[in-house]
Amino acid sequence: MKKLAALTVVFLFAMASLAFAGGWDKEKGMDKITLKGNLLCVGCNLKKLNGANAQCSLFAHHAVGFKTEDGTIWNIIDNAKGHDIIRAHTLLEKNVPATITGWIYPIAHAIEIDSIDVHGVSMADIQRTAWEEDQMIAKELMGRKLGQAPTPAGPLH
Repeated sequence: MKKLAALTVVFLFAMASLAFAGGWDKEKGMDKITLKGNLLCVGCNLKKLNGANAQCSLFAHHAVGFKTEDGTIWNIIDNAKGHDIIRAHTLLEKNVPATITGWIYPIAHAIEIDSIDVHGVSMADIQRTAWEEDQMIAKELMGRKLGQAPTPAGPLH
């Protein structure tokens, strides 16, 4: 009897997880949206606008985000479609216009990319730059000793 009760509970949790497959954020919905805006380094932008203690160059990672026309800054989810956009900061961190179609997670200010059109920059250039950034970061981090603070690894600004 206990096994049947346990299986029933597991089954109910499994079914509930399928109901929330789109995420726990009820505002996301299952509909894709299209947003226009600019790609930029989130940390550097917050540092310039609000004095945030962003140290992107020190930690070798300028996380590219997306600023919509209304001024909202969205973090891009780092997955198969978002990784190269996030990593290609030398091409994309300086307010490059883009159109993103995907899903938003308003509570986390995150956007999951389904498709992206970056104006004036080819996807091949983005992929090549992201690969070069990944290689540079991996090299820098491999040389770091336990307890040692990171050293500047990228362009300083």
